[in-house]
Amino acid sequence: MLTLNNRPNPAAAPTLDQVVELIPDAFVIFDGDHRLLAANAAALRCLSLSREDLRGMGCHEFFQGVPGGCAGEGGCPLVTAGSAMEPLPVQIPGGRGRRRLSVRISRGRGEHGDFFGLLLHPDPEAAPASPEGARLVGQSLPMLELMRMVERVAPTSATVLLLGESGVGKERVADYLHHCSGRAQGPLVVVDCSTLGEQIIEAELFGYEKGAFTGADRRKVGLFEAAQGGTLFIDEVGELPLSMQSKLLRVLETSRIRRVGGTDYIPVDARVVAATHRDLAAMVAQGGFREDLYYRLSAFPVFIPPLRERREDVIALAEHFLRQADGGALHLPLSVPVADLLVSYHYPGNVRELKNIMTRAAILAGTGPLLPEHIAFQSQAGEAVSVASPRRGSRSVCTEAGVRAALAATGGHRAEAARHLGVSERTLYRYLEKFQIRV
Repeated sequence: MLTLNNRPNPAAAPTLDQVVELIPDAFVIFDGDHRLLAANAAALRCLSLSREDLRGMGCHEFFQGVPGGCAGEGGCPLVTAGSAMEPLPVQIPGGRGRRRLSVRISRGRGEHGDFFGLLLHPDPEAAPASPEGARLVGQSLPMLELMRMVERVAPTSATVLLLGESGVGKERVADYLHHCSGRAQGPLVVVDCSTLGEQIIEAELFGYEKGAFTGADRRKVGLFEAAQGGTLFIDEVGELPLSMQSKLLRVLETSRIRRVGGTDYIPVDARVVAATHRDLAAMVAQGGFREDLYYRLSAFPVFIPPLRERREDVIALAEHFLRQADGGALHLPLSVPVADLLVSYHYPGNVRELKNIMTRAAILAGTGPLLPEHIAFQSQAGEAVSVASPRRGSRSVCTEAGVRAALAATGGHRAEAARHLGVSERTLYRYLEKFQIRV
């Protein structure tokens, strides 16, 4: 338990900033009103912020990156976090790559009320990897071609546009590009335009001055500044409002930003990598996306193929996700029936869906063997359905529920559904007629 003695020393009363400098690790103090009082130099380096940036910052802005009131006793990490060092699912505003941090929070009492001491460490699991460690998973021809393209463009200063369906791993490719570039020692800062409103996007990208809008009680550094010397990954750039598109274009052309409510232009040195699952060319034709910004962003387009076009990578990815899951390494290597089942699926949710499937399978398998019945695919209705591979030589008797589950798991592909059920396509057709199922 921390103690904070605020009684002045008649001889020489050190300031709170001087007191926290005695702590070698990154350390900050919040008061009982959840406002930041002090931070040592190690914390400033860890967060890439100045004392001016931090002093007076509220807990909500510190943990969530946006100004606002405290989430309350049940939602504020200052109150809910335990005393042990643990990685909190938070993002420090303007931090080095907006990395998660492992935080130990201690609550104490001084003469002027409660206070909170936070010991900060970069989360080792979220820390930037080496270029070899950041290598993309997969050895299929489409994946090897993708890595070759990324490695060619990474050392240049060209703006890169990553294209592909939702869930193909665009952020993972952006991370690989960053680590293959000359900016690998700088931060990788990520912003997802699909989750933010127009005003919040502008404040996030460019920052804001004190008094710029209601709730802006202090100046905040934007993500372009946070990415100084590194890479800014703008995900779902197709969701940007037209008014923000013009401002982004201006930054790309001038390498300068102006904070919301500010008058001065600030030079920035951040390489921009954008991504979208939308057809930007069609949006340009329909007036939903600026043509000049489209050509500026697509200086070097990179298409990421969907998982169904690189089935050779499914097993490598599945085993990679198992290693990440709690206890998942117990189930390696995958058995042949499980591997056959995984490869046969079409993955409308791409790599993200495969990761969810393997995480769930590891939980269901527990300490026992991972079996085909632990593999559950998502039907179009959203519920998980398990489809086990038939045993060789067995004769399957299909129920209506089984036929519907097989069709849902294979996206309506009748040949694959028949294989899962252990029947011929001709037999499956008879069941479709019997149960009056339309595909």
